[in-house]
Amino acid sequence: MTLDEEECWALLATARHGVLGTVHPQRGVDAVPVVFAVLPNATAGAEARPSVVIPLDTVKPKRSARLRRLANIEGDARCVLLVDRYDEDWSQLWWVRLHAVATASSSDASEAVLGALSERYPQYRPPGSVVAVMTLAPTELTGWRAS
Repeated sequence: MTLDEEECWALLATARHGVLGTVHPQRGVDAVPVVFAVLPNATAGAEARPSVVIPLDTVKPKRSARLRRLANIEGDARCVLLVDRYDEDWSQLWWVRLHAVATASSSDASEAVLGALSERYPQYRPPGSVVAVMTLAPTELTGWRAS
């Protein structure tokens, strides 16, 4: 069953992780697992949509401080975040796909962003855990649920 936007946002807000797809200039889609938080939009009005923030952290080991996803969005800011629930009981299946335009902040994240991330993920509570964020501004949101 197709989900409306409100249902999609509700499921997205409860998901613990997803897969971020960005566009690599030579090989096409690059997909990487990510954690994220949904932030309400401070702008009033019918078009006001939440945004999604993905942390760039010092918690998990990295091969390089220069993440490929950052280089990818510099060349093409379009991206997609896919979250889903799998269950052996297929009546419980669902997925939400957020198409967006991504921007990266290389400076420290705001208190609201840090608060949202550390509330969802205790690993981000120590100072310096999140060094920057990618912000996804939605362009399309779709979803499906088995029942």
